[in-house]
Order: sequence, then C-alpha cells, then structure tokens
Amino acid sequence: MRNLLSAGFTRLWRSKALWLSCVFLSGQTITALRTRYIDRITLGVINYIDGCFFSYIAFIGILIAVVCTLFLGTEYSDGTLRNKVTTGCKRKDIYLANLIVCSTAALIMCAASIIPGLCIGLPLLGGFHMGAARAALFVLGSLALALAFAAIFTLLAMLVTNRAIASVAAILIALTLLAVGVYVDSRLQAQPTIDGLVIHTTDESGNIDWENSVTEKQPNPLYLPDGPVRDVYEFLHDFTPGGQVMQYASVSPKRPEVMIVYNVVIVAVTTAAGLFLFRRKDLK
Repeated sequence: MRNLLSAGFTRLWRSKALWLSCVFLSGQTITALRTRYIDRITLGVINYIDGCFFSYIAFIGILIAVVCTLFLGTEYSDGTLRNKVTTGCKRKDIYLANLIVCSTAALIMCAASIIPGLCIGLPLLGGFHMGAARAALFVLGSLALALAFAAIFTLLAMLVTNRAIASVAAILIALTLLAVGVYVDSRLQAQPTIDGLVIHTTDESGNIDWENSVTEKQPNPLYLPDGPVRDVYEFLHDFTPGGQVMQYASVSPKRPEVMIVYNVVIVAVTTAAGLFLFRRKDLK
C-alpha cells in the first residue's frame, strides 16, 4: 500500500488538471471577494464574507469529476493498473490507494479556495456574520461533500476502462446531481401562493390608479405542504450531493451535521461497492 500511495501522489503532483482546477477556484474566490469589497467601498453596501466564501462548492463536483477520471483513466490507458495486479498488488490495496489519492486531490481543490478566501476575505470584509463556529462547521461539511464526490467518481473511474467515456460520464453525473439539487431546492423554496391577475382601478381621468390596484393571489401548484412528500424532498435536499451543493452555495444549510453524516454514508457505500465490483472486474 505504501508504494502504491507513493506512486499515486507522485503522479498527482504532476497532474495539470488538478493545478488548473486549483487556479480556477482560487481565481473565482478572489474575484468574488474583490467584487463585494468594491461594492462596499463604492456603493456603501454592507457585504459580509459569508455570501461568497462558499461559492467554490458550486464548481467542486464537476472539477473533481474531471480530475479523478483523467487521473485514474491514465492507469488503464497506459496499462499501469494491469501491471500492478500482475506484480502481486492486491486489488483492494489498489482501489483504496487510488481513493486516498483522489480524496486528497479533492481536499487540495477545496483548500485552493478556502485559504485565499480566509487570507483575503477576512481583512477586506471582516469576520463571518454567521459566527466562526458555524462557518467552521460549514467548511467541514464542504470538505465532507468533496470527499463524497471523490468516492463517487473513483468508483466510476475504476470500473470504466475507457478514459474518455469515464470523463464524459462523470461530468454528466455531476451535472445531473446538480440539476436534481436545483429542482429539489426550488420545490422546497416555493411559496404557498403566487401573484395572479392584477385588478386595476382607474381615476376620474381614466388613468390607471396603480396605488389602489390589487394583485390577486392564487395557489402555487409547486408548493409542498408539510407531510410525507415534503419530508422526502427534504431528505433528498440533505442527502444528495446536488442538494448539498445548493445549500452550501447559498449559505442556507439547516442541518449541516446531518449532511456530514450522509456524506460519510455515501463514502462508505460507494467504497464498499467499488471494492466488490473492482475485485471481479476483468482487466484484460
């Protein structure tokens, strides 16, 4: 296992996809902080660091998908994986070593945004409005989410031999998870009523009297009242990676502790499934 990890980390430090992802995440964080600082100076708007510090989470799933599949796909295309098995390496050790390396890559990408966010954001915008303890919990939750993404895409990359197919499939999965998160979030945020017809009144001159106009309310068909259906949506909101992305990106997680536990479950289940399936995979 030690040799496998050493070889994996040596390759990881040379990964252009990893470092380009880090540059992108650092750049978008610095740009977001700069924009909020300029708004504070020029417009007098009170902008806290909270609103943009966690913006990197919106991109982390797709970037981890690309980095993991490109990194692990190279082992198939170069024949490295088959050679490891031939030389006596256990498949369990190979899978776990690759999972550890990909998880490390995911944490590095998070750090590429978190570190400049703290070093630049705190001096410019001040401390977290939510409080340091809750911000630390959110950061821990985002790291757990990144590890869940790494586990999912390690499973995919270790089972799909073709690197191009694995990369495309991983990106589609990441986008699908995000789309599911957007849909679930929108349903949970839907209000009981929406604006319907606007009833206008006119003054003596026949002009519309906007001040006395009445907007008729009507039931919102997308609203989810309290009950079993809403409970299912709330579970999906907390459990699915896409739902978690939406909550962290909008700084609105209600149960971050529960979401961390769900990510542990995702890592455990996908790792167990990966070990089981990879042990039976034909590498010829």
